[in-house]
This record gives sequence, structure tokens and C-alpha cells, in this order.
Amino acid sequence: MFADLTDVRCYYELLGTGDPLVLIPGLGATCALWDSVTSDLSRSFSLILFDNRGLGRSIPRRSPQTLADLTVDIVELMDHLQIERAHVMGLSLGGIIAQQVAVDHPSRVDRLVLVSCTNRFGPYLTEMAKLLGQALRHFPPEVFRRTIELLGSAPEYLDAHADEIDEKIAMACDAGIARSAVARQLRCLGNRDVAEGPDYRITAPTLVVAGEQDMLIPACYARRMAQEIPGSEFLLVRGCGHNPLYEKTELVVPRVTEFLTRPRDGRHRKHEESQVAMEQVV
Repeated sequence: MFADLTDVRCYYELLGTGDPLVLIPGLGATCALWDSVTSDLSRSFSLILFDNRGLGRSIPRRSPQTLADLTVDIVELMDHLQIERAHVMGLSLGGIIAQQVAVDHPSRVDRLVLVSCTNRFGPYLTEMAKLLGQALRHFPPEVFRRTIELLGSAPEYLDAHADEIDEKIAMACDAGIARSAVARQLRCLGNRDVAEGPDYRITAPTLVVAGEQDMLIPACYARRMAQEIPGSEFLLVRGCGHNPLYEKTELVVPRVTEFLTRPRDGRHRKHEESQVAMEQVV
């Protein structure tokens, strides 16, 4: 299905029943990123899957320049679907966009799940973004995708699933995502405008998920982000890389579902009062 928004003809899919859950894909990914978890999640939620502007089947009328541009697309899609408020989950770049939604449009976010992302880019993450940019520019598409998988996969997972990852890389290459579209996403990341300091305020109950062996955005940065979101919960997934939902589906999806369906009891009422992230390791 398509929604004609201000700056994009946005491709989206709807699956399942229950409270609405918006899923935001990461760098160079379409809504197919979520294929491994949609069956489980759709049992509890009405999933809203979409391709970010310029990616997959979403046709831009104007190229995005900042994360705020991508955020506006999501809010307009919710308006198109007549959804006033939804849970939001984003992975990697999608998690950074999700934060922007929560900061700029807090009334539209019920609960927030941030997977393998951060809110600040110091020297390490800045150099990593530059490395990906150079790989995108100079490597063939297959080598670029393989670089992402190598940096993002836990070593033992890659060793055990090499053939599966080869198929995943081939499918990504066959999807024909333009190099220029991924480059624009990287530029949006370079022009990131998620607020810092006192302006970085997320009021939605938040679960932060990170893989212990993620080299793209190491877990230490996700943990620090969780500490800056009052009352958030931090889930560290052992032996896992950049996509814990994919590598450890059987552990992570139930935890996400429990968080999003948890009764609104005193624990959530205390959310804004707590200044310490709760940490769990699985």
C-alpha cells in the first residue's frame, strides 16, 4: 500500500492485531528487515511497516536532509492511518530516528524500543560512520553489504550461519537499493539533530536493547544512552551483534513483547521520577 505524504509516496504494510507498533528500519534497509520477527510480533500488535523515504518502494518527492525530515514522514503516515498514538521501535539508524520522533512528537509515542543505537556520536562512532561511507563509495555493493555483516554480526553467530548470511547479502543486493539513497541516509546521520543535554528529553517508557558483541554501535554507547533516559530499561544480549532481534529472536522478542504489553501499573507511573536505567542481561 502507498500513502501520498508531503515529501514522499510512502510504501507501507499492515500486519496483525492489537495496539499499533511502528517499526523503523535501519541504514540501507527496507521493511523486509523485520521479516524474521513479524510473525511473532503480529500476534500481539498491529504492525506498521514502511520503507524510509528514498529506500525500497517509497518514492521521494524531495530527498531527506536531516533526521527530522524522516521523522515527519512517520508522523504523517500515522496521520494518514488515523493513529493518534503508537508504540515505536527502531533498529540502528531506525532507533536514532525513533528517538527524534519521541523528542519532537512525545504525544505520538506510547512506549519506545531502541535497538542497537545511540544518541551521541563521539570519535569512535564518527570514524565508524566515515568508514561505512568510504566502503559505500568505493566497494561493490556485495562487498559493502558483507562489510556491514562482518562488523555487525557476533563472531560465533557468523561462523554458525555463514550460508544464511550469504543468502541475506545476496537478497540485499538483489533488492537494488541505490547507493545514492544509502549515502543520503548517512548524510542525514551526519546532520543528526537529536537534541543533547537538557534538550534531550524522552518521556515515553523506554526499553534499550544492545548486543554484547556489536562493533557497529558498541553496547557501551547504548548503555550510556539508557542512563540519559529517565526510568528506562537496558537489555544486554550476550553473544549477540548488531541485530539481536535477528540473532536471538527467541530471547529478545518475548522481552520486547512483555515490555510493550505490561500493565500500566505503578512501575510506569514512576518512570519520570527514576533517574537510573534498570539493566538486565540475557
